[in-house]
Amino acid sequence: MNAAMKSIFALVLSMLFAFQANAQKESEVSVLLAEADGLVSENKLEEALVKTQHAIRLFPSSLEALQMRINLYFLMNNEKEAVRYAEEAVRKYPEVPEFYYLDGIINNARERYVKALDDFDRGIELQPSINLYKYYLGRGVSHMNLMEYEQAIADFSSSIEQNDTVASAYHSRAMVNYEIKDYAAAATDFLKVLDYSEGNAALYFNLGMSYYRLEQKDKACPYFHKACTLGNTNACRMTLMECAKAIPVIP
Repeated sequence: MNAAMKSIFALVLSMLFAFQANAQKESEVSVLLAEADGLVSENKLEEALVKTQHAIRLFPSSLEALQMRINLYFLMNNEKEAVRYAEEAVRKYPEVPEFYYLDGIINNARERYVKALDDFDRGIELQPSINLYKYYLGRGVSHMNLMEYEQAIADFSSSIEQNDTVASAYHSRAMVNYEIKDYAAAATDFLKVLDYSEGNAALYFNLGMSYYRLEQKDKACPYFHKACTLGNTNACRMTLMECAKAIPVIP
């Protein structure tokens, strides 16, 4: 074998070893992130973060691990670190829509709604291949908090078009519809929430109020009663003041 052939052979071997090493690292990272997911489900966030940081040390360019780290700091209410890593990821990976989504969620939580809108706009422009609904949902929340109700309803509707099984999209649209006094639409959306999630005191009360505003006490009172039994004092007050007659019980 001449010198040129030896050089080519050595290069091929080097590339092969590098490929195998990366494949092994990716496999280890996948295991670590799966373990981190399990710890998150058990609310062991600090332990999940340790696993995630280990994964990042093994494979610093793992987008999944970088996203997990941002999520964990956000769940741990460590706003400083969540913001730092989200903005760092956006700078380093400007063509990855997920990082704009995470930055937008954090900015919504910080009540920086205009900045969040920029994040969600950029994320949508990059045409994420999966979960597009959540970008519209996040942007709708930004518009809702800025009292830009027409835009908010349009985004919540787009989110539902992308995925019609997400309770929070119906609930958010219902709240906006209630705010603009479209009580019939609000009631319809609140009912859809019950199709995809368990009811709670606030939901039942809001549903009761939507029917009450429509002057349909026969439909409102059962929801006031249900909300009252779950501890909503405003619902108890409405039950006493407006629902004197026998009330059908909502199971």
